Amino acid sequence: MSGARRGNGVRLRKGKLIPRDDGKRIEEFVGAATTSTDSASVARMLAPPGWSEPAQRPEFDEVVIVLTGELTIVVEGRRERISAGEVGLVPRGKRVVYRNDGQGACDYWSVCAPAFRPELAHMETPKPRVQENHVTIQVAHGQGRDFARLLTTWARAYLVQLELSGVELSLSLVDDRAIRRLNRTWRQKDKATDVLSFPAGDLPKGTPGPRPLGDVVISLDTAKRQAKEYGRTLEAEMARYLAHGLLHLLGHDHERPRDAKRMAALEEQLLGERGMVADSLQVDAKARRARSLM
Repeated sequence: MSGARRGNGVRLRKGKLIPRDDGKRIEEFVGAATTSTDSASVARMLAPPGWSEPAQRPEFDEVVIVLTGELTIVVEGRRERISAGEVGLVPRGKRVVYRNDGQGACDYWSVCAPAFRPELAHMETPKPRVQENHVTIQVAHGQGRDFARLLTTWARAYLVQLELSGVELSLSLVDDRAIRRLNRTWRQKDKATDVLSFPAGDLPKGTPGPRPLGDVVISLDTAKRQAKEYGRTLEAEMARYLAHGLLHLLGHDHERPRDAKRMAALEEQLLGERGMVADSLQVDAKARRARSLM
């Protein structure tokens, strides 16, 4: 800046860069931060593609003059696109969102009256961005394709219900032969089972990408057999297995009564009805009563 003193007419060759952490470049030539001017501020902006600001309701009028690119302004819910060579006006007191929806950077001038000050912008606190969950499924059963999308949909819904974000879950739909092999290898139980869970190990701190939860393996053969035996639909049976396996990945167990009750409550929360642990607890209670009568 050259000779910027309040009360004197000056030529301003260079402004002051205002620190930002959102990728936008702001160079103020006139205003509270540079020339101590309260009546108006003039700044040049360079907004990268994809940039946006939280909504604000400023106590100043703002004029934007776009040099290159395109600036999107959403005033009270109405969107306007200001292209190169065009001028936009946002009156004070209006709720406005500024963003760059274009493919390239947007270079524009901003004139505010009175001068821009952070406390006059009344910028809303941005909502924390919810990281997306990733669910993948491998189908190793001849009839499994029909259920792949359904299981994936349930898994995503369960993760949301459990208030998880930024995680990755892997599902596998197999036959009895495959799950028996896994059960024998990892649990030393040489028989088919309904569902197996394999939690992921902890990644080094700061590892990019979603946090892996692990793998849930479901036997479609066992689901068919059990659904028929207990009078449930095949879909309901697999939903039970999925909820049960997912909770195991998250560290829940049912070996101790208190842990079992907690896991049973979470299964019911996900399913909207009793799950595998609650059924097991009911069977155990009946067995204890029967033994007490002997």
